[in-house]
Amino acid sequence: MVLFSFAAFLSYTASQAAGAQMQQAQKQQREEPQARAEQAPKSAAQAGPEVKEPSAAERVVAVLRAEVATDSLNPRLHYQLANALHDAGSKEEALVEYDKALSLKPDIIEALVNRGALLNEFGRIQEAISSFQQALALDPRNTRALVNLGNSFYALKLYDDAMKEYRLSVQTDPNFAEGYYYIGIAFADAGIYREAVREWEKIISVAPNSEAARNARENIDLIRSYLAGTESGVPPVTR
Repeated sequence: MVLFSFAAFLSYTASQAAGAQMQQAQKQQREEPQARAEQAPKSAAQAGPEVKEPSAAERVVAVLRAEVATDSLNPRLHYQLANALHDAGSKEEALVEYDKALSLKPDIIEALVNRGALLNEFGRIQEAISSFQQALALDPRNTRALVNLGNSFYALKLYDDAMKEYRLSVQTDPNFAEGYYYIGIAFADAGIYREAVREWEKIISVAPNSEAARNARENIDLIRSYLAGTESGVPPVTR
């Protein structure tokens, strides 16, 4: 009985900021290079149907590459380039740039968390755990590091350890929707559906307009339909 695919679980975590939380945490770092990219001169369009203008993300990457070339010892530029590369879909290159940023300044907490999220996505779970633990050593209340560490433990089927990190994230910040989301996933995966619904209802209360709330509503509907007997005895597949 498969209720939940961990590959999809990591995909949600990483792609949303890995997701909404990563984007929010990095908003200021992205706005600055994006503004510089908008001010940079754009290449003249060439004739021919195959000419493709670079996307906004690609322009940001180009600007940051140029800045890194002239200031290669600036850890913030490497961090911003890593974020931009992630946004542009170049995740392996992004990981290289996070490593460069951290080699120059090992205490960039968001770089450690983002690096760990990518390592989770690549299946390099033990390395991800190390990255999250380094971030938490610097900031024990970092909810993104806590929930992503929980994801790593979940990947290793260390469910009690995962739940501990998820619960700690919402104890640290009672409005942290992602923590409730993954507590609900863990309950649903174990077939404890009513507890899963309770956790997802908390998301709708604290962050009603979030992506996590949208997914929570869909999962609640699936589970309630199943519990009401409207499904043909087939367990709901949550995400």
